[in-house]
Amino acid sequence: MREKPSGRLQTRLLLGTLGPTMLALAAFGLLAHEIARRVLDDELGRRLALAAAGTAGMVLPDQMAALAVEEGESLTLANVRRRLATARERFDVRRVLLVAPRTDGAAKADDAGFVARVDTDGRLSPGAEAYELGADRLELARAAAGRPTASPLFIGHDHVPYKRGYAAIGGDAVAGFAVVEASADYLVPLRALRRQLLIGGGSALGVVLGVTIWMARRVSRPVVRLAAAAERIGRGNLDAPVPIETTDEVGLLARTIDRMRAALKARDERLQMMLAGIAHEVRNPLGGLELYAGLLREALGDRPERLEEVRRIEREVHYLKIVVAEFLEYARRPRPELGPQRLHAMFDEVRELAVGTEPPAVIEDRIDPALLVSADAGQLRRALLNLIRNAIAAVTRNHPRGGGHVRVSALRDGGRVRVIVEDDGPGVELSLREKIFTPFFTTREKGTGLGLAFVREIVRDHGGQVAVEDAPGGGAVFRVDLPGEAAA
Repeated sequence: MREKPSGRLQTRLLLGTLGPTMLALAAFGLLAHEIARRVLDDELGRRLALAAAGTAGMVLPDQMAALAVEEGESLTLANVRRRLATARERFDVRRVLLVAPRTDGAAKADDAGFVARVDTDGRLSPGAEAYELGADRLELARAAAGRPTASPLFIGHDHVPYKRGYAAIGGDAVAGFAVVEASADYLVPLRALRRQLLIGGGSALGVVLGVTIWMARRVSRPVVRLAAAAERIGRGNLDAPVPIETTDEVGLLARTIDRMRAALKARDERLQMMLAGIAHEVRNPLGGLELYAGLLREALGDRPERLEEVRRIEREVHYLKIVVAEFLEYARRPRPELGPQRLHAMFDEVRELAVGTEPPAVIEDRIDPALLVSADAGQLRRALLNLIRNAIAAVTRNHPRGGGHVRVSALRDGGRVRVIVEDDGPGVELSLREKIFTPFFTTREKGTGLGLAFVREIVRDHGGQVAVEDAPGGGAVFRVDLPGEAAA
């Protein structure tokens, strides 16, 4: 059966190209996004650290000390608030907060808290514990050492990401800390960048997919057509040239196959001329031998004891004529001309030709009269005749006195038709099931070894296949699958 192109080459090309491309685009997108995020996060941290340092420079240590002892509204508190409001506008931050370490001994020495002095948002009243800064003790310690710093991102109560900057107020003796807080607004352009990366990556992937499909088809289609051309050449169709579609390695392969086809065709023509010469040179002497054998039979009419020798000569000459005819027919068989054929009518003709060629055998058939196949009538008739004659010969070896059976049936299997020829002969040994289809291989003393080889060639040229296996009750079963034809 002819193999259908599976598209595996296209699939491999697509996977081989799209897989690395997708990985490369994904890796590039993730790397670009991560680099952008880190750069923007570091930039916001530096801006907040500078803003905290600037705010700390606007507040004097004495003012922090005064805020710690003064209660209620005071001139110092009002002055500091104005300065913090100015700092918030100047540095474009969301909130400015002044805190001081607790000194009342309420906390452990290694876990001292911070109390608020001034909060531009008013969330912490003066003297309130600043619990929200507890997670940033490391950053506060760095700020106390004289290095303004920024905290990691954190999520506020409004579910928005924020970041804080810290700077110490005072010199060696830290009077407090200036804390500035701003939203991580860089995430907005970062999300826009992520969308652009996704859109760009998807577009690039679409372009790569289109180019890959185009290239895969450009490569695979000529290869599939070359495979079909090679299959035609294998079936003996040497007339159709091999299409040369490209100038690359595939085109070089096509040119090489076409040169091979031309060489095979030239050799086939020479062989056919040689076979025609052999037929002429062999058939003429065989005709002469047959003529002289007849004359010899007439001359020995009064000597019946010698007529058996003449009959032997005639049998051998007849056998040689059959061998020459089968050999020439096998070698010079034309391409099949397919058309709808009624299988039951064809079998009736074959039955008439097969009966009487061997000792009696019962030939049974189970073929639907309406069953049609797509075939060359003459060639398929010859293939069926060879199969049935082969089955009759096998049955005769098992039943030399008659009584053997040959059963022929046909059924539709989807779009194909299966013809089954079953006999109750000795069967075919497993080791011989491929050899019996080889030209000139035979297990019969007077066989030419071309019958089953002829069957396989005809079936293959029809786009089918033939196989042999053991029959359930003993003997052999030959199964022939052929293209079906829709009923008229």
